[in-house]
Amino acid sequence: MAKKFFIVLLCLSTVSFAVTPIRHHRTTLPQPDACVLEVDAQAQLAEVLKVACPLTLTGSTMNTVSTLTSAIAADLITAAKKHIGARYRRGSSGPSAFDCSGFTSYVFSKLGIKLKRSSREQSTQGTVINDIQQLLPGDLVFFGRQGKRGATVNHVGIVTSVDADSGAFEFIHSSTSQGVRVDRYPDVAYWERSFINGRRIIGTEIEE
Repeated sequence: MAKKFFIVLLCLSTVSFAVTPIRHHRTTLPQPDACVLEVDAQAQLAEVLKVACPLTLTGSTMNTVSTLTSAIAADLITAAKKHIGARYRRGSSGPSAFDCSGFTSYVFSKLGIKLKRSSREQSTQGTVINDIQQLLPGDLVFFGRQGKRGATVNHVGIVTSVDADSGAFEFIHSSTSQGVRVDRYPDVAYWERSFINGRRIIGTEIEE
């Protein structure tokens, strides 16, 4: 009798587990605002990217991360273009005048991203991009003079658009002669012969 009672209880508990609904919790990645992200929102987004990017991403997760980084890049470029025409001044970091690295660090700071102060220091941050066809809007691009010991970085800008088929890109920067402006690589011979590489900052962990 005790054995039969135990079997009945076991069956009832099995039925109970079978009919109990299993609840799945969905995690929705935050979407950025259309305007420039505030520092707090950027910090939250950085945490999302920090978790998501090292993984092997497929399907909707990859699309979401791609959408987030594209939106950040668009906000970055919009913020940068507001300063077109601002004059060049060595050692200045805005908002009325900039040198090249002062301009990039100022614009990125508006998204809560801290870049180092000099172009040479910024060239060590993020992920290196040696292939021009792999550049994306929002990437940093570096230029410099060639020497016996290799290239020395002395200028930096922000990619605004890329034509991967032709290997061309446009970038916004603070030039010594005309201040903040947009130029196209490789239309100007100086930029063509002095280009070194690019660096991806958005969506990567950077050393401060």
